[in-house]
Amino acid sequence: MEILTVLRYPSEKDWTLSEFYIMGQIFGYGIEDEHRDVKVHGETRIANGTYELCLTHSPKFSDGYYVSSKTGAISKVQTAEYSEKHKLITLKSVPNFSRVLWHWGNTDDDTDACYITGESIGILKGQKAVLGSRKKYEQVYPMIASLIRSNESKGIKSYVTYKDKYSNNLAV
Repeated sequence: MEILTVLRYPSEKDWTLSEFYIMGQIFGYGIEDEHRDVKVHGETRIANGTYELCLTHSPKFSDGYYVSSKTGAISKVQTAEYSEKHKLITLKSVPNFSRVLWHWGNTDDDTDACYITGESIGILKGQKAVLGSRKKYEQVYPMIASLIRSNESKGIKSYVTYKDKYSNNLAV
């Protein structure tokens, strides 16, 4: 079942901006690396397509963050309610890539082919960026993780589709 859709704007020199949708409703914006015909490690976005989703541990983004057993919210403080380690939204079986995650950041410098969520698009350090990233991630994570877990419990796979919003975009 497709739960996420990423509609990409035309790829620019060092980045690709996009909108992302949860169950068909727009929820925010994203940034990832630019389109390249030949993959360069850490500098190339994934190809347009549909990919299976799961939740996995990340040494950088899981350690020190906990998830509420009641709401799915994220906290830096471990308590009885916030006892489960944070697992990131992860794309499975992306050709020529490993560990494609959804996480927070601001610019393409914060990603190695991962997808960075944000509230809006702006300029940071002289380059295009997503702003309000951690806030947006913390808002959408409980929804997305809940959908993935719910589908898994029913034996249903969850998917994300990446596609170009405009026909003149660089096709992959």
